[in-house]
Amino acid sequence: MNNSQSSWIKLSLLILCLSLTSPVFAWTDSDRDGVPDIKDACPNTPLNTAVMANGCPEAPVEAAKITTGASLDCGSTNLNQVSADCYDISSAVVYFDFAIAEVNFAQWKTLAFVKAFLEQNDVALTLIGHTDVVGTPEFNYQLSLKRAQNVKRILVEDYGFNPNRFTVVGKGISEPVADNRSSEGRSLNRRVQFIVNN
Repeated sequence: MNNSQSSWIKLSLLILCLSLTSPVFAWTDSDRDGVPDIKDACPNTPLNTAVMANGCPEAPVEAAKITTGASLDCGSTNLNQVSADCYDISSAVVYFDFAIAEVNFAQWKTLAFVKAFLEQNDVALTLIGHTDVVGTPEFNYQLSLKRAQNVKRILVEDYGFNPNRFTVVGKGISEPVADNRSSEGRSLNRRVQFIVNN
């Protein structure tokens, strides 16, 4: 076999290998939302819809209504124009991925609400971490505590609040808000809640 035949065979093998491997390495995004199909939890997102890292549409920013005699504009989606009194801090919840204690970037919108609340109210908060039922009780207790600690770390290190304003508690699997038999229920149970200390 001469050099030209050897080069031709190598080139043919290279082309064959590339044609067989391209689907494996391709980034297929059928709904064109910027999230590859392999990681897209919502594969049929309408075109030009803002999505979170998991490919699902972002929840619209809604301010909670309060019932007081004061006249407040709680309908604005601009955080700088809405009074912190408009937020019911007990409804603020940071959700977590399965077996993960780090706060997902998509959850920082909730932390922005908490920040606005804390800037307007000189209160202390208890951060209560929770998990779903998958895993041992000890693992879930530690995970719930780490989740609450990570939320506190963001509030202290990134937002500059005094660490003495926060108490962290881990509840593990003890206080579910949804049925742990479904994946949707388990995802709602993986959370950190905020309680105002009296």
